Amino acid sequence: MTEDADASTKDGMAPALTYRATAADVARRAGVSRVAVSRAFTPGASIAEATRGKVLTAAATLGYRPNALARQLNRRASEIVAFVGGSNHNIYYAELIDRLLPALQQDGLKTLYVHVGDRAALADALEEVAEYPVACTVVATGSLERFDLDDRQRYGPIVVSGPAEGFDDVDSVGTDSRIGIRLAVDHLVARGRRSIGCLAGPADNPSGAQRAAAFVATLAGHGLAPAFVRHCGYTVAGAAEATRQLLADDLLPGAIVCGNDMIALGVIDVLRGEAGLAVPAQVAVVGFDDISLAGWSTIGLTTLSNPIDQRIAHLRDLVRRRIAEPEAPIRRILIEPRLIVRDTT
Repeated sequence: MTEDADASTKDGMAPALTYRATAADVARRAGVSRVAVSRAFTPGASIAEATRGKVLTAAATLGYRPNALARQLNRRASEIVAFVGGSNHNIYYAELIDRLLPALQQDGLKTLYVHVGDRAALADALEEVAEYPVACTVVATGSLERFDLDDRQRYGPIVVSGPAEGFDDVDSVGTDSRIGIRLAVDHLVARGRRSIGCLAGPADNPSGAQRAAAFVATLAGHGLAPAFVRHCGYTVAGAAEATRQLLADDLLPGAIVCGNDMIALGVIDVLRGEAGLAVPAQVAVVGFDDISLAGWSTIGLTTLSNPIDQRIAHLRDLVRRRIAEPEAPIRRILIEPRLIVRDTT
């Protein structure tokens, strides 16, 4: 400890520390043991009020705050929940993060966010998580381009939000993509569309593959063949490039079913803004997720709902249950989408 850290200051102000104050600093200033400092900051711990007052006064003077991570290491059960996610270009997952983490904190849990970004392996992010005393990890697989993962057991309890292929032994909350795509295709056929294409998500992401397969199967049930089935990233930019390529290849159908709302927005932007085409008069467009932007009057996107409120409620329940009952049976929850008809069809 430096002299500055232990010195008095004018006007009773806290001294200027050259490093973060520790429990030892507080104990020294209050004239108590480090155990007394720990008890002073532990709800329900046995400690005399006079001693607690001395500790809290010293802590306030030094600007001391208990080290939450160190406290987790000293607990039998951790309160830390990690969230591992990929690209936030998909607004659905940005909204999920924005609402799920505070909800978990309301449950008395500490949250740790690890961003995968453009890294190829989910295991890289989980290796980072493993450096902390984490009670459970939520993995947003739908936000990842790919998520190869071997030896999952070494990373502790995992709850998946999104496609759970390859995660057979973990709890999960997903969306029934097959039902959603069927609703979209049935709606378009009922509106008289016969030439229908699909811009699904990434081919190596299970939701992209599922939605593409469901599209082909549903069209076949109507006696129709796809105008095309192509894959792109779940982003406006990826969809815009894919749409330009469709126009260059002269593959303009009467309707396009999109793997998510971000793809739909990219499609509409190119059709209207660059090709001068009318949506839906010339090309109808259906998205998937019903993000907040979809309902804007200037967009009016027909889409499939993927309710975030339901997803968050299920994730909170699964996380709490897995922490409380590590050996509880695995639960797999599928949210059933519903069609939201707006202006683009």
